[in-house]
Amino acid sequence: MSDQFLEMDSWTSEQVSLFKEQAKYKERDAVRAMVTKAWQEHETILAEGDSWFDYLPGTDLIDCLRNNHDYVIDNYAKAGDTLENMIYGTCITKHFMPVTPTINKILSRVSELKPKVFLFSGGGNDIAGEEFASYLNHKNSGLSILREQYVDDIINIIFRKYFEDLIEKIAKVSPLTNIIVHGYGHTIPTGKGVDLLLFTFAGPWLKPALAQKGIFDPKEEQKAVFTIIDKYNEMLKDLASKHKHFHYVDLRDMLDPATDWVNELHLRNSAYARVAKRIHETIVEITK
Repeated sequence: MSDQFLEMDSWTSEQVSLFKEQAKYKERDAVRAMVTKAWQEHETILAEGDSWFDYLPGTDLIDCLRNNHDYVIDNYAKAGDTLENMIYGTCITKHFMPVTPTINKILSRVSELKPKVFLFSGGGNDIAGEEFASYLNHKNSGLSILREQYVDDIINIIFRKYFEDLIEKIAKVSPLTNIIVHGYGHTIPTGKGVDLLLFTFAGPWLKPALAQKGIFDPKEEQKAVFTIIDKYNEMLKDLASKHKHFHYVDLRDMLDPATDWVNELHLRNSAYARVAKRIHETIVEITK
């Protein structure tokens, strides 16, 4: 495992904030340049996603791609977002009227810029958190820990359809734009969430559901989580084999479940930097 980015894990909160602010400066510079001819000649990347693209307590993939690899990225990601909301729009007003989905703005930008690359990060929030209990049977029921048919239906029918619709939407406005998605690495249900100022700001997302279902054996916990993660990765891999401009980045071989996670859903700074490097290598390979 490369130690190129390990020093990032010892950064203070001030150093993390500076790193994120540097990335935002690049974003603001890009926005200001949009009115100039130079902007029209500069390649940009569009991005939509969850907290892996928008993580306040530490670095995230967008920060690392901007600062470490000099990309100009127009980022629409929002921590906690779901596949369904990102691809279709699920937000409503207090009067139960639909809010214009962000995907409409993204498709407009894709149509305008015809970018070579559209980065997408999603799926974690559709499985973890309150949703996770629905994937599990109670230990005392005598049934298998995982509701295997349910897991398969959600991932290989519903989530697959979501991604197929995303691919179709992007291709309709910019046929040559490459969509790059990442899978998730294996994470251990440790019960750790995002802690800020002595309070748990978000999470944990896995351990509570396992405990509610009477599942306390670490091996059973890990097997259940790893199985779902593997099924999700294999679905993305299969989609990539069927769609020329859809590219999947597998992270399971490069993320250590025991050392690369700061909590149940998010990586250490150095791990995000290593993942960003792999995504950068994918971008270089498909756009050369």
